[in-house]
Amino acid sequence: MEFFANIFTNIKALHKPFNDRLDQKVVNHHFRDALGVKRNNKALTPSQIQYRIFAYLPSWVNVLMRIRNYLVAFFGFEVAQEGVNPKTEELSIGDKAGFLTITEKYNDEIISFAEDKHMMFYLSVALNENDIIVSTLVNQKTLIGRIYVNAILPFHYVIARTVISNAIKAGRI
Repeated sequence: MEFFANIFTNIKALHKPFNDRLDQKVVNHHFRDALGVKRNNKALTPSQIQYRIFAYLPSWVNVLMRIRNYLVAFFGFEVAQEGVNPKTEELSIGDKAGFLTITEKYNDEIISFAEDKHMMFYLSVALNENDIIVSTLVNQKTLIGRIYVNAILPFHYVIARTVISNAIKAGRI
């Protein structure tokens, strides 16, 4: 992963504590990570930042998600609907953003959630004075959930950094 760290120099992997509200949601077997980037536009809300990062997935990510959805449907995983993008940058509780539903919204953080029989997935976009912190939490309920998370970690590593880096390069965040 050292190779990718040299590519994504504007993104820093953070170490605990991540200073978000997801730590309150951790249970038993889980995966947790967070990425930080410099906060250049302090006028943007967490909602706008989430939209500006994740509503612009590269086509190769969409292809990988279609393949993933086809493969995991056999194991009882939730399969994301394609093309579910919010109509506005200012998301509200209950809005769908891809496969996630907005469940909590604060001035400094927005939390999205998805669940199936194998795991609970959370995404947080939080702000502090100087940084944007994008973090994930996956609570794994079953052995299949744990195997799945370990299998997709390399993809998660590259995709998360790619979409954040693309948003930075495009001037969206």
